Amino acid sequence: MATVEIKGIISSDENAEVYEWFGYDAISPSRVKEQLDGIDDGEDVIVNIGSNGGEVTAGSEIYTMLRQAKNNVEVHVTSLAASAASFIAMAGDKVLMSPTAQMMIHRASTGAEGNRDAMSQAGQMLDSTDQMLVDVYKAKTGLSKPALYQMLKDETWLNANDAIKLGFADGKMFDDDDEDQEETDVVGNPAYNAFGLVNLSAEKIASVKAMLHPKPVPDDGQKLIQENTVDSQLVKDKLAILFG
Repeated sequence: MATVEIKGIISSDENAEVYEWFGYDAISPSRVKEQLDGIDDGEDVIVNIGSNGGEVTAGSEIYTMLRQAKNNVEVHVTSLAASAASFIAMAGDKVLMSPTAQMMIHRASTGAEGNRDAMSQAGQMLDSTDQMLVDVYKAKTGLSKPALYQMLKDETWLNANDAIKLGFADGKMFDDDDEDQEETDVVGNPAYNAFGLVNLSAEKIASVKAMLHPKPVPDDGQKLIQENTVDSQLVKDKLAILFG
């Protein structure tokens, strides 16, 4: 099995050396091509991605090369696949994420100067790029275009679990040993439904029960502490469900 490394800034061939001169790691289309050229047709390929993103056109070239490869391509997001690196990840026949990895998607951005026509042209280019991103993510996830546009607008960060649930990834790396483990359904837990709390300590449970069923305590030999009241009947009902 062969590997391709996509690490650092996604850059054009012309700018990659400039980034490296300043001490930054960079990956360009020609460098990805060099790695792919050394792999036999039909050999399985793992593409390791750890990148903050970079240039859309360079990312497009890399995405296209991975899609055209005559190999089974399995993408491993080892740390971060953000911005342009996130749509490169969509080129994999299978996408796995490290349990500690993140994926981030957002709307395209650019810098522009000039007259009103130049600003309009820049805006049209950004709209076209956003449409491209939505199409690529939709092909992988099956999510609706309006939902994906909103995710781009919100600059959405996805951990491994969220990426899998939404279809951006197919599974986790190193997950073979965990397949039989059952997850705790906190949503079905009355404690969670009532307060968003789980794993309450015995001391806290006792204090809440005391609030629900207070005992009279002498005060200066004359007064009794009056029964505690809970303003909201809804809170009482939830506490009753929680603690019986």
